[in-house]
Amino acid sequence: MYKGINIAVRGASHEEDGSGCQDSARVYISDNFAAAAVADGHGSAKHFRSAAGSEMATRVAIRSLCDFNERNGGFAEIFKRGEHNAARRIAGNMICGWNSEIAAHIRLLPLNEQERGINEKFGGIANEVMYGATLIVACMFEGGCFGLQIGDGDFCAMLNSEMISPMPEDAKLVGNLTTSLCDNDAIDNFRFFYTEENFSGVMLSSDGLINSFVNVADYLKFGRRVLSSVETGATRPLEEHLKTRSKYGSRDDISIAAITVI
Repeated sequence: MYKGINIAVRGASHEEDGSGCQDSARVYISDNFAAAAVADGHGSAKHFRSAAGSEMATRVAIRSLCDFNERNGGFAEIFKRGEHNAARRIAGNMICGWNSEIAAHIRLLPLNEQERGINEKFGGIANEVMYGATLIVACMFEGGCFGLQIGDGDFCAMLNSEMISPMPEDAKLVGNLTTSLCDNDAIDNFRFFYTEENFSGVMLSSDGLINSFVNVADYLKFGRRVLSSVETGATRPLEEHLKTRSKYGSRDDISIAAITVI
């Protein structure tokens, strides 16, 4: 029923300074649902393990969706019992799973000398802050689609041949400020939507992509082209295109995860 693609490329500024890509993108397709996740590690000094944090975020997000689908007899059943409660349960499971992954990662890889120096410079940094990242999740299934998001980045979808942005806006996202999985009130900072309308495709992207466009209309046109490429299987040029777009646009890491109905 579904096809998908996930790509994360290192931004031009990271290429120049030798730092790694702090984005992560993931797609999972099963017999009865398809899921996509994109995470963007914050990358500033006190978030020095955010590349690992974003990778954990997308992995945990997909795992949480698989768990909820199996335990509840499908996503339609979960959301029939109450949309807000269902979204909050799923988001809470993702946050708990992410924090557990962080605890395990630090036990396996304790802070090195350089990291300890940064930690001391800031007077002590909470573990989850070191791994800080945003997260966007989409789930498509027979009878509906829902999305969850904390932080910046974008979620667009194809409905009746028109590209739309179904995710509610967040008034807390001003300038470079973003909400994050590492916030103490992360569970309250997730926004979500649920619809029974038949989207033919969705695309999630980190803010490095939309910040490379002059306006939202051009960004949505690009989203349409991505979904068309996924549907036809002509996705090979996308990675190089995203690198070029970063170089002449945001200069930031860019990640996308897209799903189409076939």
